[in-house]
Amino acid sequence: MENNQASTKDKFQRDVHLWGRITIALAFLCSLSIPVYLTFVLGHYPAPADIISGMISIAGFVGVVWFVEPISYFPTLGPAGTYLAFLSGNIGNMRLPVIAATQDALELEPGSDEAEVAGIYAIISSTFINLIILGVVMVAGQFIVNTLPETFLNSFRFALPGILGAMIVMLGSKLKIKYLVALVIIAVATMFFIRFSPNFLPAGVVSLLSLSSTGIIAVFGIIFALIRANADHKK
Repeated sequence: MENNQASTKDKFQRDVHLWGRITIALAFLCSLSIPVYLTFVLGHYPAPADIISGMISIAGFVGVVWFVEPISYFPTLGPAGTYLAFLSGNIGNMRLPVIAATQDALELEPGSDEAEVAGIYAIISSTFINLIILGVVMVAGQFIVNTLPETFLNSFRFALPGILGAMIVMLGSKLKIKYLVALVIIAVATMFFIRFSPNFLPAGVVSLLSLSSTGIIAVFGIIFALIRANADHKK
């Protein structure tokens, strides 16, 4: 009996990794299809400086997340859940809470086989619900917007500043004042250096620094945070 269960589990894990890698690879190819079409078929070639500055900006904000999220989420998601979650997206704000709530409701121990299976069904259910809601919004979204009063629509302009402000307050409130001041000084100093770059730098380098200023500031902030976290851990 135990041998049959072990054999079934091994086959399940092999199938999970096989189809998980195939679906992730297909999603990767689909993601590249539009930029490849725009570049090699329509002939829209972006400037190398724009590509590099965009990569620096993106890596400055989410580069650490590329390594932290798969490691930190894996114990809860499991192999199958990891493939599904990273394919569907919205892991931290949608998939992970759904899995945690499902496992808690069923009183399952995270990391167990039962919790992994429950997590798979939770991710599938949340993904379908998400797609249904998005489908309704895409089809009837413009009609809904047209029926809303103008005063209500004008309030949407404050949505993004409100979200970002709340995140800054939430994250900033956890920092010590001296660290928060140091981060502000780093950001201002970097910004001034980029805006008033020395004349001896080539024009291409100055343009690249200007386009990727936000990402560069974020990179310096992350480096400072890692140094301080390591120093505090040693105390």
